[in-house]
Amino acid sequence: MQLSLAILSKKAIEAALGHEWVKAIELNSQILEKYPNNLETKIRLGRALIQLKQFEKAKRIFKEVLAVDPINSVALKNLEIAKNKKVEPKHENGINSNHLLKEPGTTVEITVNINCKGVTGRDFTIGECLKFKVKKKGVDVFMCRKDKDVLVSVMEDKEIVSRLNKAVDSHAEVSGYVIRAADKSLTMIIKSSIPIFRGEKQDIRPYIKKGLDDIDLEEEENEEEEEITEE
Repeated sequence: MQLSLAILSKKAIEAALGHEWVKAIELNSQILEKYPNNLETKIRLGRALIQLKQFEKAKRIFKEVLAVDPINSVALKNLEIAKNKKVEPKHENGINSNHLLKEPGTTVEITVNINCKGVTGRDFTIGECLKFKVKKKGVDVFMCRKDKDVLVSVMEDKEIVSRLNKAVDSHAEVSGYVIRAADKSLTMIIKSSIPIFRGEKQDIRPYIKKGLDDIDLEEEENEEEEEITEE
């Protein structure tokens, strides 16, 4: 059975987060065999090649990306890294890959629209740290750029906003990290130092519905309760 682009991409991202660079190269190469013009996959492949110090191959990949998208900031940055033959063991801003691991009750994944003019998904890096300003009816999301924070989106999901307000009231630490971004869409993981989110059921078929987003957890939990009652 052939896996979809969404599932293969998720596996490739997980391999990179686990520092399994050989596996990441294999998975991204597999994707490119079917989707040779997928720029996000080429960028992931190039970053994995850098980690294994295959700088010449990485430069070729990033040049291919820039031939199609000359102002792609991620490709430009990584091309320079490949040219300088430097390996970055951590993500931008010193992010540890453990920050992207889900933990029941203390993490939640959410996708928001990028509302900032001139900012698109290609301006973000997987694992990049985001800052929040929690308000009563919404949460401002900021990207960190050198000497200033840039407002890129406003979260308005009522449940998430309510739970983040509870976290602030409880003096909990709240942080966010980029999982993926494309065009004007940004998917992040929100982490709290105390349990504030509804626990998620683990599924052997993650993110199949709607590509990589929005599993209907509430419906699944209701079904579980019914099964227990029937037993």
